[in-house]
Amino acid sequence: MSSRLDPQPGEQLDRSRALWFTWNGKPITGFAGDTIASALAANDIRILGRSMKYHRPRALMTADYWDPNARLQVGDEPNVRAAHRMLEAGMRVKAQNAWPSVEHDIKAANGLVSRFLGPGFYYKTFKNQSLWPAYERVLSTFAPGGTVNLESERGYYDKRYAHPDVVVAGGGPAGMSAALAAALDGASVMLVEHEYHLGGHLRWGDEADRHAAAELAVACHSHPNVEVLVNSTVTGRYEDNWVAINQRSHQLADERLIKARAKILVVAAGLIERPYVFDGNDRPGVMLSGGVRRLINLWAVKPGERAVVFTANAQGDAVLTDLERAGVEIAGFVDARAGVTVSSAHGSGKSLRSVTLSDGSRFDADLLVTATGWTAPTSLLNMAGDRPVYHPAGARFVPGGRVPDTVLATGGMIGDGTLDELVAHGRATGSLAAARADIIGARLQKATPRAVPLFSSIGELPPDERTPLPAPGHLELFRSDTHGIVDYSEDVSSKDLVAAAAEGYDSVELLKRYTTATMGPEQGKLETVNTVAVLAEALDSTIAEVGTTVWRPPFAPVSLGALGGRLFEPTRVSALQPWHEAREATPINAGQWIRPEHYGDPEAEVRHVRSAVGIMDVTPLGKFDLRGRHVPELLNLLYTNAWSKLEIGRVRYGVMCAEDGVVMDDGVTGRLADDHYLMTTTTSGAGSVGEWAENWLQTAHPDWDVVVTPVTSAYTSINVAGPRSRDLLARLTPMDLAPEAFPYMNVRVGTVARVANCVVWRIGFTGELSYEVHVPAGYGPHVWEALLEAGKTEPGGIRPFGLEAQRIMRLEKGHFIVGQDTDGLTKMPTTGLGSLVRLHKEDMAGKPELAWSMAAAATGKGPRLVALQPSIPTLVPDEACQIVRSGTNEIIGRVTSSRFSPTLERSICLGQVEASEAVPGAELTVVLTDGSRTGIKVMAEHAHYDPEGARLRV
Repeated sequence: MSSRLDPQPGEQLDRSRALWFTWNGKPITGFAGDTIASALAANDIRILGRSMKYHRPRALMTADYWDPNARLQVGDEPNVRAAHRMLEAGMRVKAQNAWPSVEHDIKAANGLVSRFLGPGFYYKTFKNQSLWPAYERVLSTFAPGGTVNLESERGYYDKRYAHPDVVVAGGGPAGMSAALAAALDGASVMLVEHEYHLGGHLRWGDEADRHAAAELAVACHSHPNVEVLVNSTVTGRYEDNWVAINQRSHQLADERLIKARAKILVVAAGLIERPYVFDGNDRPGVMLSGGVRRLINLWAVKPGERAVVFTANAQGDAVLTDLERAGVEIAGFVDARAGVTVSSAHGSGKSLRSVTLSDGSRFDADLLVTATGWTAPTSLLNMAGDRPVYHPAGARFVPGGRVPDTVLATGGMIGDGTLDELVAHGRATGSLAAARADIIGARLQKATPRAVPLFSSIGELPPDERTPLPAPGHLELFRSDTHGIVDYSEDVSSKDLVAAAAEGYDSVELLKRYTTATMGPEQGKLETVNTVAVLAEALDSTIAEVGTTVWRPPFAPVSLGALGGRLFEPTRVSALQPWHEAREATPINAGQWIRPEHYGDPEAEVRHVRSAVGIMDVTPLGKFDLRGRHVPELLNLLYTNAWSKLEIGRVRYGVMCAEDGVVMDDGVTGRLADDHYLMTTTTSGAGSVGEWAENWLQTAHPDWDVVVTPVTSAYTSINVAGPRSRDLLARLTPMDLAPEAFPYMNVRVGTVARVANCVVWRIGFTGELSYEVHVPAGYGPHVWEALLEAGKTEPGGIRPFGLEAQRIMRLEKGHFIVGQDTDGLTKMPTTGLGSLVRLHKEDMAGKPELAWSMAAAATGKGPRLVALQPSIPTLVPDEACQIVRSGTNEIIGRVTSSRFSPTLERSICLGQVEASEAVPGAELTVVLTDGSRTGIKVMAEHAHYDPEGARLRV
């Protein structure tokens, strides 16, 4: 049997394109333009799912995105909003939260014990934590929702950054009019509509409504200043109109998260129809008037055979015409404005049979249509600082009017009005938005260093002189003389709310959390006002006195894929990567870089560097070319130590801290000429350090003469390390490498292997005599091969070494790695480098916090980074193993780095330990990953090997 009607005047179906899909394994068909739910309804499939807790049968109610009864499994994707998602050929659609079938769900037996599952059931039950394993097994069996296939192919998600003058949230008549008016006044506009088509409620209205919607939509789509985003939602408004937009329809991506910085945000979110609370209001066959009108007018679906219409407004009146055109018999027309209401809906478990009114009359019907009021979705205004206020004459909460001048509201959410009044108000709002955006743009331009100068003065923001929309008017209709469901997603009834209020939960915010009302997938869009009204009734108070909950982002759910962004990361390799691959180097991901971890035997590589000479590709080191007369001031600001007196040709080590005093990065900087420096950073920190430097230059010190140029990829960087490194490099460069001419912590620019403009540093991370040679990138392979060829005749020969050998050697020397031996709480005193903090400097990043941490450290507080040696020389504790006070379970630190040292032939570690225990010679205990324990000793120096540094200064 089919419920598909003959073609309707406003339908969005393409009847020439039939789409086959399956429902619970059975093949059926719909048309292009159907939603999943409308196609099911057209095939006379009414029961779409079961309620969360009591497993009551549920059918379509609103037939839009917010329908609480139409979340289905589609292929591998659970919880699909079937009343919104468009039908596609081949979809495998299944009911969820039901077993063995949606028609016969054994779990509906939960309803028999509903009196034991009242509000706060979980809180009261789970107090006994010893029974949690049993609870967990039961809950996992009854958990609602669909199933996730972790093996399924992942989609592609994207991000975008935009800077429109105006963002308009809502594509109804007011929103479209606002977008057009702003665009005509020269503003760039992003018009965001939650549904697949512009038009709002006009789309399922009469012929005049549809004509107006089409005319406005065509104008928006065709205007060059308007970018239209449909099936997209403004999910959040943050400080300074940073607006998050979830774009669900994109030609390349499953979803795209747009981060838009708007000068003006226009909120035109319209209204959401509100259900009525009465006995049986969740029974299949009870629908809202908007849902019925959408089914008939957009998808040509007959919603029932015999209907009762309960109305208190014009939309409820208009649904009569639609029902009669669809061939639905009208069993009764109940006008709430005459003082009669619906008292209860009766029927079998799967369908409506009859409706009883408050005056005792009864009608046989399989469809009950209610039109009892609306909720204004004020979420975006609340995120801007507004609090909604209750309007008794309109029976709904309305914006309180306490928003910044950069946020404007228009349309049905702020008042009632005819179509002409809504359009006029939208136009006035758009013109005001464009005018204010122009002033804000000029202010930003004036405040931006190096921007094009303004040639006109900047005035004040134009005042809001819009003609207000008429105040809303509607009967207060929330609950009948019987109890029913308030939150359809969470199975929360008005009885539950009254019971919770009697237990003392008289705050709507507490009631919400205790009962979970408004906390389901609809997030209060349908339930909030009814929740407040029932609570007010239970407290013998008023809705205004009870107030409403506060909406926070997101306005609508956002997938984790959209929040995470692209599912790939770019990888970077040095110019030497083909050489590494040809020698079968084992690769390792280091940040975005692919680096050689080792060439077969990292311990042998360590021994070779310690005894002869080795070379390593260190290209991924972050490198920045700094030029200008204020570079010393920038370095003083970024680093904790002093830089004003660094001589040409000298190199200095420094540590950077964030504003909270936490160690951020470290590296060395060399002065190449009077106003020319080269700064290096860690591989992983290069991007953040570059942004950090530019942030200070562009915001705090735009007057400084400094140009920062990232040059990481401009150089191929090679570390030449080992006691024979000077002899090797001397064969390839005319530079004087004698210790007196080129001492430790110096830098020179010269020729290496006939390649000019190489930057050579006498520094190293390995603890041996070593040089870092930065070669113009294209010549990197040539210099690398030249070093290997020259090294063949060195005593002991030459061999490359990888990242693992370097990390062993740096641990032998006690050098810490930012982000491994430090964490998000590590301050300078922890590292043992407090001597590098120069608090006498006029300013530096994190100075107040650094002063506090240094003072706290002086009193013996906080952790310390120490060298550690296990009592069993062959045992290497896993990194992150906890260190406890001997004989106790009290955690006093952790192992941050651990390796077996081939040089010392024993295990060595670095770790963070409480200051009171960071005493040389202290015997501590490490808890290993298998639960066993072993002793570990605190060493006097960070360096396990050559603590005096004689080998690297030779």
